[in-house]
Order: sequence, then C-alpha cells, then structure tokens
Amino acid sequence: MKRIPYGRQSIGLTDAFELAKGVFSPWLTLGPHVEKFESDLCKVARSENAIVVSSGSAALHCAYAAIDLGPGDEVITTPLTFASTATTAMNLGARVLFADIQPRTGNLDPRSIESLVSPRTKAITVVDYAGLPADLDKIMAIGKKYAVPVIEDAAHSLGSFYKGNPVGSLADITTFFFFSD
Repeated sequence: MKRIPYGRQSIGLTDAFELAKGVFSPWLTLGPHVEKFESDLCKVARSENAIVVSSGSAALHCAYAAIDLGPGDEVITTPLTFASTATTAMNLGARVLFADIQPRTGNLDPRSIESLVSPRTKAITVVDYAGLPADLDKIMAIGKKYAVPVIEDAAHSLGSFYKGNPVGSLADITTFFFFSD
C-alpha cells in the first residue's frame, strides 16, 4: 500500500549540522539552543516572548493554565481539530462548547462563537485549520467585547500571515506545534 505523506520536511546540511551540535552538547533539552530557538520564534511571530514545551498538548495545557482555567469554566472551540484542543481544557475541569465552522475554510464561524458566549466563558480557542488563519479580526473583537481571552492553536500555521500580520502576533496566546510525519 502506498503511503501518502502528511507533510514534507525541508532539512538541509546546515540544519543537520545545527541539530548535531545540539545533540552532542551538554544541553540536550535546555540551554542556549532552546533559548536561541525561543528568540528566533519571537522574531518570526513578532511576539514578545515564547516558551518551548514538549508537545502541542503541553502548549495548550500551559495556555489554559495561564488563564486559570478550571472547574465551572467554559471554553468555546472547534470540533474540527486534534483532540488536545478540547481535552486539555477538560483535564483542567472546564466544559467545552463546540462552535460551528465555516464550510469554506474549516475555521470557526465567529457568529457561532458569539451565540455560545456566557458568563462562564473563560476562553475562545481557535484553530488555524490546515494552516489557514481563522478570522482573527472578528474573533478578537468578540473576545474583547466579552473580556474573554482568545487562544490561537496555530499548530499548522507557523509562518502564515493574517492580513499582513504573522500568526502569533494577534491572539492573546498562541500555541505552535512542530510535527513531522
């Protein structure tokens, strides 16, 4: 059976050399390579800070923990995503509400989000489906209107732009994930 790749990597000799330097350094998971990566990520996403963790699920957990998500809180998100977008919120005791998506993009429909906002809404978590940024202008306006932080699960959209702004520079918190097939 022929396997269809999920994605393709673009790794050159310079990349392999940098990887080898990290693997053979005393700092395999921390240290100057991670600090440089975080700094470079900030430049790409035009963000003030970045924290590297072990997985996309861990990043979402950190994002939810940063806003003190817990029992009795609600998160509005999309059903069209990897399970961690919802389960990390559920693991903290929150209730997850699924908004409708836009059929053309697969991204959250802002009108559906607003219909689900309640006094218990603690976060709106959007997913940039297939690397296409969500309608962040409208979604951020909803977040601002109800004083609810917007978390952008940008697992597939590092390097993408929304109306000239890099993904990572618009939402209150953005998470990225680096996956290879």
